[in-house]
Amino acid sequence: MKKILNLALVIGFLTSGVFANTTSKEMLVSIDSLRILQESKEGKELSVMLQKDIENFQSEVKSAQTTVVDMQADIQKQSKVLSKEALIEKGEELTKIKKRAERDLADKEESLKLKVQKQQMFLREKQLKVTKQVFDTKGWGLMIDVNTPGVICSNKAIDKTSEILRAVDVDFEKELVSKVKAA
Repeated sequence: MKKILNLALVIGFLTSGVFANTTSKEMLVSIDSLRILQESKEGKELSVMLQKDIENFQSEVKSAQTTVVDMQADIQKQSKVLSKEALIEKGEELTKIKKRAERDLADKEESLKLKVQKQQMFLREKQLKVTKQVFDTKGWGLMIDVNTPGVICSNKAIDKTSEILRAVDVDFEKELVSKVKAA
């Protein structure tokens, strides 16, 4: 009972502060940070770059699979000619090659996943800075991300994703211009 009372007091205090400070301003707005990440110009560039890395990894997987299949075919062709000891030796060699390829590919896959996560987190942090600047400039009372756990739905009337997306793209274009001037 005390927890409910305390929660009600905290919510009442917070909302009274929001209502008092935002008489003519919007009090609550929402954004879709995943949409911003995916649809922003920089997000699209990142997606293309990461897709190339993924395609390179997939070609390495296919190459490793082809090598193993070719080796198996060679061993089968030679099976009538080779002694049992030689066949066992070739089989062990094939097993070693398979395991080494699996380890290498697992390491590369993990490395690729970490790279993707790192790049996305970097971009997300960058976009959140722009989001905060827009939030402060507009004087909004509270902003929620519809992708946050606990948010079940949000009304489109308070959705400011498109506005934030435009600001993120403008910031990215300014960054590109400054890089070109520096070069």
